[in-house]
Amino acid sequence: MMPITAQEDPGDDDDDSPSRVALRVLNVLSTSFPPQQVFPAVIAHVLQYMQNTDPMFRKGAMLSLAITIEGSVDYIRPQIGDIVTLVCAGLSDSDSVVRRAASTYCKKVGYCAKLVNVDELDEEVAKYHEKLMPLIFSMTSDSNPAIVKYATNALDCILESMGDAILGYLPQLMERLVALLESGPADVKPIALSAIGSAAHSSSEAFAPYFGEVVARIKQAMSLMGEDDVLALRGVATDTISTVAEAAGKEAFRPHLDECTHLALQGMEVDSTTLRESAYCYVGVMSRVYEGEFAKYLSFIVPQILKTLRMDETMPFEYEEADPDMADDDEDELPFSFNTAISDEKEVAADAVGQLFASTSTAFLPYVEEVAAELVKLLSHFSDTARKAATVALFTFIRTFNKIASPEPWMPGVPLVS
Repeated sequence: MMPITAQEDPGDDDDDSPSRVALRVLNVLSTSFPPQQVFPAVIAHVLQYMQNTDPMFRKGAMLSLAITIEGSVDYIRPQIGDIVTLVCAGLSDSDSVVRRAASTYCKKVGYCAKLVNVDELDEEVAKYHEKLMPLIFSMTSDSNPAIVKYATNALDCILESMGDAILGYLPQLMERLVALLESGPADVKPIALSAIGSAAHSSSEAFAPYFGEVVARIKQAMSLMGEDDVLALRGVATDTISTVAEAAGKEAFRPHLDECTHLALQGMEVDSTTLRESAYCYVGVMSRVYEGEFAKYLSFIVPQILKTLRMDETMPFEYEEADPDMADDDEDELPFSFNTAISDEKEVAADAVGQLFASTSTAFLPYVEEVAAELVKLLSHFSDTARKAATVALFTFIRTFNKIASPEPWMPGVPLVS
């Protein structure tokens, strides 16, 4: 597989090629077998390929390293320093194809850390910010738009876990990210906006000098209407404003609360799964920030969440009557279920409604019975992530009911049943 990864890729990211198929095979191997059976073989080839004078081999090395991370998160942690050194060599490579491939490693680390709930991996990589940040930051000014996109994405992943280490980079960082948001390529703007949110999350109070300008730009993006790329930017803006609000604090953001919530609620009514998901993320975070104060929006939010939870994801599977194989099938009358963006929307809605009840407490009680009934139905959903979200939300309901009831503290030795 490794030699095939060194073949040239087509210009369109959506087109298939032998090298991309080989990388998918490596990914399957890394997630299907123990890491000690896959990663040592891959890293041996990576070290060899990085010495090759042909940039395509160095490109293959970087992509192979990135693609095998998913199945080797815990295994590679002791070697993260050596791996970062390799990635830095790729990021500073003279060939743009190699630099672009190296930037995918940083992006992949962020994705995998969230996928397997190992935040420490993000933090391990962020420790090497002195090596990584100057290289990735310089790539955001590259003349190749594809490299700018990948570098900004890598930047977003690293910023979220930097903590106080971000403070030394913040002025230059915000200047560049705002410039990308203002005049960067269309597909880079949402990533730059997300990176601004990550910077706000890490810098917390130190983000205050940029708060006013950033909020003004985000509110403008939250009101955009247009094609899919425009709605994608609006969705990221809706998600990011809640991150900025949480970082700035409830008092600093209070003057903007009504306007931003109104824009988020408007997004729920647009025929866009992306906007609805972003709006649900927004209400979940903002209810956590403002708690009972956020209850005044429940009458607008809950009906939209119920509408999402009740979305139909089945359709009849039709076949030609002349087909004897299909006609003899005992299950030919059953609906054909398939996974769509709707299942993801339901997952986000379930997460949000659990947080809403936990945050608004007794104000949510008029909606509990109706919402809980839909969450129970979601427990049999074909998507495991939707089922998990419903389970967590229902346990949150139980925990919130217990909190509302103000039970007497449990005392050792007291019988559980009287």
